[in-house]
Amino acid sequence: MKMRFWQKTYIFTLILFLACLNVGILSLTVYTYRRNVETTETAVSAEQYYVAMSFERDYNDMTDSNVYPNPSLLMQSFGTYYGDKHILLAFEENNRIVYSNFKYEYDIGDNMLRHTDFDGKRYILISSQICDGKYKIIFGKNVESLDTEFRSLLFVYIMTAIIVSLVLGTCLFFILRKLSGPLEKLRKATEVIEKGDFTVTVEEKGKDEFTLLARSFNAMLSKINEQMAFLEQEADRKQMLVDNMAHELRTPLTSIHGYAEYIEKAKITEEDKVMAAKYIMSEAKRLQKISEILLDDAFIRENDIEMKPTRLDEIMTDVADKLQLRADNAQVIINRDFSPVTISGNETLLSMLFYNLTENAIKACAPGGKVMISCGKDGAVIEDNGKGMAQEQLLHITEPFYRTDKSRSRAEGGAGLGLALCKRIANTHGATMRFESESGKGTKIFVFFTSPK
Repeated sequence: MKMRFWQKTYIFTLILFLACLNVGILSLTVYTYRRNVETTETAVSAEQYYVAMSFERDYNDMTDSNVYPNPSLLMQSFGTYYGDKHILLAFEENNRIVYSNFKYEYDIGDNMLRHTDFDGKRYILISSQICDGKYKIIFGKNVESLDTEFRSLLFVYIMTAIIVSLVLGTCLFFILRKLSGPLEKLRKATEVIEKGDFTVTVEEKGKDEFTLLARSFNAMLSKINEQMAFLEQEADRKQMLVDNMAHELRTPLTSIHGYAEYIEKAKITEEDKVMAAKYIMSEAKRLQKISEILLDDAFIRENDIEMKPTRLDEIMTDVADKLQLRADNAQVIINRDFSPVTISGNETLLSMLFYNLTENAIKACAPGGKVMISCGKDGAVIEDNGKGMAQEQLLHITEPFYRTDKSRSRAEGGAGLGLALCKRIANTHGATMRFESESGKGTKIFVFFTSPK
């Protein structure tokens, strides 16, 4: 029995569409997986670099002292510490293993990054030369989550493809008995998608089933475009953060290196040495502050924060007491107006939030300035009559590494991360921060809490 035209159209159109759909889904899956692999490799490389530099720094410190250390003890200390964090470390000297906490044999050349399997689990191994080439460090980290995420992602995409296929097949069966012309447009659209253009749309004309299919198809493409745009924005945001961090770290590191080289090589007086040491300590403290803020931000982002009933007025009183001496030294008056109020929150994080905001207010004031901190049932307010900010600056002040006054912030040891951390803490508590400011007239910060009491 020969098939009728609409039946042939139904079969071939269905096969073509499903092939294109699955190719598109598979391409998106592979693309997402590769991006995840690249992101993970970058993160592991950064972590390996940090461990290698930390070891080299400690090794140099010990070598420069008069203690004559045993390097293997330092290696063992690093291996034990990072072993507790499920990180594998090995140190080689002249291709001879000096220390290793690896439970399996590994094979990696010099300055390489490779993926390997240990007991069925994926690891990334990275090797590099340290201590002027005297040792080779091998860093290993478990990244089996990559494969787990890929399988989960593949399962979701397969189920999506199956569901879409069933819906499409059913609709086409009824639609193509009467309509076949519109399917040509759909076929052409799938060809465009197959080439990687997800901006194509199908005409939505009429009120029949085919129109519904076209609308669903367009909605699916819209979701894919939104997701791809979101991924690109996230990638750009992360790259911007990395770029800003690299720029931020370069200045203190250059200063530390320069003054250290100055002390080492130049013939200078003891007074000059003390001055150089002070600069080195100042820049080191700034690096330490940056790392502490980044670690706080990572902890808040990656952990469940315990919330309990907390007296907001008591927290702000404690913050004001702690900053009173700093305000006195800066000749700034702190005025208080606290009403008893209880919110659901984390006392440590809230103290950090209002400490940063109040400290910034004090810094913004000239001698003789005033800072007003208050709280009530709706939240808290921190107000100063300092230098203020322009409206353009208000749009960016919670971005990482953004400074309204770069020269002054650096001089005061600021990292440009305080308000970004404050925003993270506020979001964790379901609170919103609103800034009102005008250049030369001060700044007013509102923190509204919507969490249950």
